[in-house]
Amino acid sequence: MEQAYTYSDVLIKPQYSEVKSRTSVNLATTLGNVKLNLPIVTANMKTVTGPKMAITVAREGGLGILHRFDSVENQVADFKQCVYKCGVSIGVKEEDKARFEALYEAGARTFCIDVAHGHNANMKRMLKWINDTIFKWARNDRGQVTLIAGNIATPEAYSDLIAWGADVAKVGIGPSPVCRTRYNTGVGVPQLYALQTIHEQSMNEDKPIPIIADGGISHVGDIAKALRYADAVMVGSMIAGTSEAPGHVFRDEGGEFYKVYGGSASGESKGENRFVEGVVKTTKFKGKAKYIFKEIEQGLQSAFSYVGANDLKEFQNKCEFVHLSGGSRGESRI
Repeated sequence: MEQAYTYSDVLIKPQYSEVKSRTSVNLATTLGNVKLNLPIVTANMKTVTGPKMAITVAREGGLGILHRFDSVENQVADFKQCVYKCGVSIGVKEEDKARFEALYEAGARTFCIDVAHGHNANMKRMLKWINDTIFKWARNDRGQVTLIAGNIATPEAYSDLIAWGADVAKVGIGPSPVCRTRYNTGVGVPQLYALQTIHEQSMNEDKPIPIIADGGISHVGDIAKALRYADAVMVGSMIAGTSEAPGHVFRDEGGEFYKVYGGSASGESKGENRFVEGVVKTTKFKGKAKYIFKEIEQGLQSAFSYVGANDLKEFQNKCEFVHLSGGSRGESRI
């Protein structure tokens, strides 16, 4: 049995650097047809990304993906509120075809086909249907559409998503603090190991597709570690509880302000209380999200400069990990 590591098991090894200032580091990345100046995607969760969050992260150079836990009409209305470019989510059920058609007609061109386990026949059928449908509507328009598919956690799943017509793979099964998949089912792959093995598989593909790391991010250092193998990182808990996240601000019995944060597979998000793989929890009210995005930007620029990297490609080539013992993990406070 292989030993599999995750973010808290490693640190990035510092190396000789000729980067004069972190401000000169270029964090740009590309996901299909989407070009980003900040390699950050906001989680397509009901309590994380609505129009306000999508607009805010776009202003900072990232991408927001609107959640799908609403009526088609409301999701279209939310999309139209986003003055800046954003993505939208759909599922893999028959009724999601109508959702796709309505969002496409409204102008959406970045779609996240979003299910807990993306390596299945329903994902295969939905990707084929979307690709066939766009070809029928406008043969030249497929190049304008970006299909993000997930979630997956294995190299085999990555290869299949490519074969099925996805443009971007979203990686992560069970690492989120509000996901109970691993607890309730015993299924999952440690996130950094999943990213590593899928990244290695991408080196063997004739036409590799970009990777989004989704879940398990506790602080900016985790984002830097994820970018060793990923092209962008999805954040949820870091920005849950901000002013731009959907939901109301409440005050607890101690006088502290908080908001509610819940997993996409929670009963509240799904609208039913059958077997669920997510939970809802409270999170401290954090103020404006733009300050968190600035912290992420500056932290990543510093991380890149520590390994002598001027951009993401160079960072991925130079970044090396050192494994931590229990004592060194305590010393690092992670």
